[in-house]
Amino acid sequence: MGSNSHPAALYQLRIVTRILALVILLLVLVGFLLPTEYRVERSISINAPLEIVSDNVLSGQKLSQWMHVQDGRVELFDGVLQDGDTVRLFYDESDEIGELTLLEHTGSIIRFDVRPKLSTGLVHNRITLENHALVTEVKWIIEGNLSVGLLSPYLAFFANDIAGQNFEVSLLNLKQQIESRN
Repeated sequence: MGSNSHPAALYQLRIVTRILALVILLLVLVGFLLPTEYRVERSISINAPLEIVSDNVLSGQKLSQWMHVQDGRVELFDGVLQDGDTVRLFYDESDEIGELTLLEHTGSIIRFDVRPKLSTGLVHNRITLENHALVTEVKWIIEGNLSVGLLSPYLAFFANDIAGQNFEVSLLNLKQQIESRN
């Protein structure tokens, strides 16, 4: 009886490993079919003219208050960011730093790149401001293509939730900061 149980256990182990191999193969195949591109967009209406919103978005003292960095913060600085300026991102539990670089500010369009950590790729950001009487609609968009191997499609799939939550917190902070002062 003892000799019969050993081949049965091997047979069950073979079935389990084959099922596991099929599941892994299926996940890899699905990963090849999913897109690696992502687009995250959030917006909010702020009860203030466009000029006031624009000034608050790029002000050194105000930027660090409204922009949410997961487990971190934006470097405080004096003045207002100008095209080409870079500020650092600091993290609470790490010595790593990131960077935010303003590429262009035209009044109603703000384009900037964020490198969350110096070892990661750039994330291209665009904030558009639309004036509607005394209300400004602020729209924040990131788009890109992830290139981190087999995980890229899965990360792109969840990018909307991950980045979207940070955008929502940031935009709500901006709204409260501006509306409480006006």
